[in-house]
Amino acid sequence: MSRRSLFSIVSAVALIVAGQAVAQTALPASVQADRAAIQQDQTNVQNAVQQLRADEAAGSATAAAADRTALRLARMKLAQDFAQLHQDAQPMLAPDRAALTAALTKLYSDQTANNVGAVQMDQAAVTAAEAELQSDREAVFGGLGSPFGHRHGMHKPG
Repeated sequence: MSRRSLFSIVSAVALIVAGQAVAQTALPASVQADRAAIQQDQTNVQNAVQQLRADEAAGSATAAAADRTALRLARMKLAQDFAQLHQDAQPMLAPDRAALTAALTKLYSDQTANNVGAVQMDQAAVTAAEAELQSDREAVFGGLGSPFGHRHGMHKPG
C-alpha cells in the first residue's frame, strides 16, 4: 500500500469519526431515565451489602437473613433495570450494529474476491462502524458497571 493510499484511508476514517462525534445527539429520555434508575439501584445494592455486613458483624442471624433477601431483591431490580436500558437503547444501537454488519459483509466479500483496493476502504469502513457502535455503547452503558451490582468492567450488551 502506498503512503498516499494509507493517508487517504486514515483521513477518510478521521473525517467519518469526527463527523459522527459531531452528529451524536443526547441520549433519549427513556435511556436517561433508565440510567438514573440503575444508579439508584446500585446505591441500594451497596446499602444492602453494608447493612448485611453490619448485621452479620453484630451476630444478628435474623436480621442478616432479612438483609440477604433485601440484597437479592435489590440485585434483581438492578438486573431488571439493565434489561430495560438494553431494550430502550435498541433504537440507538441497532443501526450501528447493522452498519457494522454491512461493513464486515462488504469486507468479507471483497476479501474472498481478492479485491485488494476495495479491501483497504472496507477496513476503514469497518473501523469507523466499530468506533460508532463503541461510542454509542459507551454513551448508553458507560460507568454503570454490571447488571448484578459488581463493578468488574463495563457491561457490553449488543
